Amino acid sequence: MELDTGHLNTAKHPLPCECRTDARSLVVLAPELERYPEMEGLTPGEDWQVNRPLSAVRIEVGSGSRWSGVAEVAAFLRTEVDADRFAGLRGAWATRGVPLEEQLVTLLHAQPLAEMVRVDSSLLAGMLAENRMETWYQPIFWAGTLQVWGYECLMRGRAADGSLVSPVTLLEWARQEQLAFMLDRHVREMHLRNAGAAGLGPPHHLLVNFLPTAIYQPEFCLRTTVRAVAESGLEPDHVVFEVVETEHVPRREHLRNLLKFYRDRGFKVALDDVGSGFSGLSLMADLNPDLIKIDREMVSRAPESALHRDVCAALARLGQDNGQLVLAEGVEREEEWAVMTELGVNLLQGFLFGRPDPVPAKEALVRPRAV
Repeated sequence: MELDTGHLNTAKHPLPCECRTDARSLVVLAPELERYPEMEGLTPGEDWQVNRPLSAVRIEVGSGSRWSGVAEVAAFLRTEVDADRFAGLRGAWATRGVPLEEQLVTLLHAQPLAEMVRVDSSLLAGMLAENRMETWYQPIFWAGTLQVWGYECLMRGRAADGSLVSPVTLLEWARQEQLAFMLDRHVREMHLRNAGAAGLGPPHHLLVNFLPTAIYQPEFCLRTTVRAVAESGLEPDHVVFEVVETEHVPRREHLRNLLKFYRDRGFKVALDDVGSGFSGLSLMADLNPDLIKIDREMVSRAPESALHRDVCAALARLGQDNGQLVLAEGVEREEEWAVMTELGVNLLQGFLFGRPDPVPAKEALVRPRAV
């Protein structure tokens, strides 16, 4: 039902948060701003302005801003500050274009930020809060010997009744509930901790996915990820962070900065679905990943299509010429295995060799091909 707001006095009858974002600024008030270096440290801009005298941060949300609403801001802050400090944050809606010093009465009536969004009642937030998330491992094998090279870490959720929740559903919930920040960070760090506990350090490699659109500023958003690697006893050069949903990244410079952050700290990087479109090929040339993953549709069509086989061959050759590893993903048939081996890919992944499982597989489901 749509509201007819023309007759309402919004000072006495405040509208729901999401209805007001195009005409208001969200102000987040901290008890003592120096206790929140995460909030002060973000690069100031038109959508994030620090007001130290008032111990406040003014955030533009809605149309034209990267923040769609208060729920997205709150989800981001939940990933940056601990629960006790988050509970101390208060929020208020201020008029855009008017200095905060002229809206002190509004700020005095600020309410707890957690009450401005009811994310705790959502299915996904409850799942995260109760640690009902799991790491499943899909093995990746050296093409020649079928020895384990490493594992791709895949997320699974558990509903309250114990049933599995698929990654597709989890990501859809994250979009609907504006919890991409929270889900991406929680899962990344969970994978690293679980892999360390499972003894999957060197010589094993770990492939960990991340959403670049869920990371605002890497120096702050990723510092806990770097710490999780160290605390898990993993070696950075055996951890590969894979960019997913590259087609949704609006600024390539942002993605370039993220990958540089990882590489400067000794990690490897990969792109997903290379070969599935011009954007993937363009990104590969621009970003020069350490690992090239050939899109599973290209792999599946290569045995019957000379054109698809030629594209796979070109990607394998590019990797060989530039010292990059090339992985064929989604291999499900013997014919695909034969073609990928003939083309000289380094690594193989797919249901033919091993399915995702909570227990890391130690060997492939098939024997190496006869030479």
